Amino acid sequence: MNDDIGRDEPEPEPYVPTVLEAELFPDDVAAWAASVTPGSAVVKALAVLDPRRMSHAGRVDALAALDKQVAWSQALQDRFLAIMAEYPTVRTPAGDLDKEWVRDEVACALRLSPGHAANRLQVAKELTGRLPDTLDLQERGEITSHHARSLAEATMTLAQVTASKVETAVLPKAQDQALASFRRCVKRNLLKYAPQTAEQAHEKGMAERRVVRMPSEAGMSGIWILLSDAGATTFMTAIDALARRVTSDDPRTSDQRRADAAVQLAIDTLHGTSSGELPREHGMRPTVNVCVALSTLLGLDEQPGELAGSGPIPASVARRLAADPTGTWRRLVTDPIGKLVDYGRTTYRPPKDLADHVIARDRTCRFPHCQRPACRCELDHEKPWEHKGETNEPNLLSICCRHHHLKHDGGWRPRCLGDGSIEWTSPTAHTYVDPPAAYPIDRTRELGEPTDQGEPSETDPDPPF
Repeated sequence: MNDDIGRDEPEPEPYVPTVLEAELFPDDVAAWAASVTPGSAVVKALAVLDPRRMSHAGRVDALAALDKQVAWSQALQDRFLAIMAEYPTVRTPAGDLDKEWVRDEVACALRLSPGHAANRLQVAKELTGRLPDTLDLQERGEITSHHARSLAEATMTLAQVTASKVETAVLPKAQDQALASFRRCVKRNLLKYAPQTAEQAHEKGMAERRVVRMPSEAGMSGIWILLSDAGATTFMTAIDALARRVTSDDPRTSDQRRADAAVQLAIDTLHGTSSGELPREHGMRPTVNVCVALSTLLGLDEQPGELAGSGPIPASVARRLAADPTGTWRRLVTDPIGKLVDYGRTTYRPPKDLADHVIARDRTCRFPHCQRPACRCELDHEKPWEHKGETNEPNLLSICCRHHHLKHDGGWRPRCLGDGSIEWTSPTAHTYVDPPAAYPIDRTRELGEPTDQGEPSETDPDPPF
């Protein structure tokens, strides 16, 4: 009788390319490495690839594979750090060492400041203890260590149940988001699940706002300003607008023009003069967009708003900015499916100016991860005009000058998807998707009309609109 009958067949070993295969077929090995879970076997294959012997497409795959390996190795490092931070004492040849000093050894080993080392230890404890799903994604190379660290730092002060809600909400899209987009998503969900904590943090930050002069060398000084998101966005909008007021023979860089513009603002203030007419973009003078759901504007709910250039803001701040009478802030109001219904006009009808609509819709350049504001981009036809492309809202997208050239001269092809996303295909056939901008959802119908609060008194704040 055969003793092997009925026994389970052993699972075959996963394929790992040999050194010879990596040398003879580097593009194929790079594509394999970019598609599998990172680990020591993948490192061995990547280590022998010669980028000079690979195609451009192969080098792109190798870069993606190496990025996954970095995330994997840093996840392993976090597991070691968490163990080092966990035990009250550490046994050494010289005797027991209190864990209070572990951070200093970590700082030396990793060439970090003690404060940074303490942060790394705390983040590692958060990831291995309260955010295990985040660490698992990092270990599989699906998100970077920067994504994982940002989430851990943002949820450190939250209760376990709240931190888990935020983690569950932000992880599904994290692997396709640039770090800036992921941080905005985390901030938005913090405002959703822990609004009081977010408001308290904002109040604490407002109490710490300040302007500091820091002397430097060669007759130079730095000015460091800590402002609210709204204040910083206002300041940078004005500085950027002044810096764009330039002649063709101006030799200054963009940073130099912004620095000079900040000084000019101070000079004009001291002299009591204005800064003159500012440059317009697509026929509009510089303004700052603040997006808020109608139900939030009416005070029926507390959904976070969206501040152009900064991301989510507390509902109370969004209402205040939306009611601003000076014209500095441009109010964008959304409907029950998250579409814009008010564009800063006196009515809720969409504006006649198509460019105005597309700019408000897109917010930024529609190339993946590009954060250039749409008001400083060019409007382009997704389906070219010469190929019977129509000049209408679905066929128009905002693209900055660089990525406009990338489309026409660099061989990249955009394609509008049904959900408002733009899929870009590179010359190497890699595809990248830029999702549509997220807007608050109006819940007026769900929550009902606001209750009659009587006539406003002289001490009441101005109504939102």
